[in-house]
Amino acid sequence: MINLYYQGVDIHDDIAIDTIYHDMYAADHADTLYLRLNDAGNLWDSWNPQIGDEIAAEYGDAKTGKMYITECSPENGLYTIRASSAPLSAISDLNNKAWQKVKLTQIGQEVAGRHGLEFKNYGSPDYLYTYILQSNKADLPFLSHRAALEGCSVICYDGALILYADQEMENETPLESIYIDSDTDYTYKDSRSKLYGSCEIERGNYSGNFKAENESNRVLIPKEDISIGSNEEAERFAMNLLRKANQNVYSGYFYSPILPEYAPASVVELDNDRAPSWNGKIFITHIRNDYGKGKSKIFFRKIMEE
Repeated sequence: MINLYYQGVDIHDDIAIDTIYHDMYAADHADTLYLRLNDAGNLWDSWNPQIGDEIAAEYGDAKTGKMYITECSPENGLYTIRASSAPLSAISDLNNKAWQKVKLTQIGQEVAGRHGLEFKNYGSPDYLYTYILQSNKADLPFLSHRAALEGCSVICYDGALILYADQEMENETPLESIYIDSDTDYTYKDSRSKLYGSCEIERGNYSGNFKAENESNRVLIPKEDISIGSNEEAERFAMNLLRKANQNVYSGYFYSPILPEYAPASVVELDNDRAPSWNGKIFITHIRNDYGKGKSKIFFRKIMEE
């Protein structure tokens, strides 16, 4: 049974769900909910849901957590609702600010508070920045980019903004093992041809580079605006951006019944007799839970030895 909560009230007895799926991400995206309901009696239109209203779904132990409506679309007896785990203001409101003498966690705390979110941090380094310019950029993309420079990621879940260190998560000991049996659909992708061998950054008076231990001659040269305060900072950013660019060299997905114990940014052990060279630790990057079908599509990347 699917329970649906609108503004804190369980309304599953009052509605007929046509389609519902929940996308959860380990980085770079807020989680999203897609919900399409049969609305022949104009129920949802009479309720008049508003952008920013809270909605949540539960499928047994699998939960979306608190989400915020971003779009409502009535059409031909159906009513479609889209929602995000991050308030729309954090995603789309453009801000300008000169940050001075500030640390990454302080930026995270201020961004979370500005949008009514709790702030949580797991292992993120906390260097002091002399000056950072946020120029016409929404808060969540701005924070996500600054986090990536330090080898970190940002996610939102159930009213919380969560900052974590990628390698800290990857170094966790797998607590579970996923077995891909002969009836399971899966696809693996080897993208070694897209590997970068080095990264070079130069901004104003400061520059830095980092070289990976691989045989690629491709050079990553970031084009985006990056506030840099020293050569040491530039080298650190080059290292982390190179690692992020290369981390999906071995990736894939597989289908399974919904597994509520797994979430993006989890580390598990993959076991597949049909492709044993891929077995080992994997990092879950994205899960699509289709609650209507009781099925998950789980995306992952293989954790590479440093």
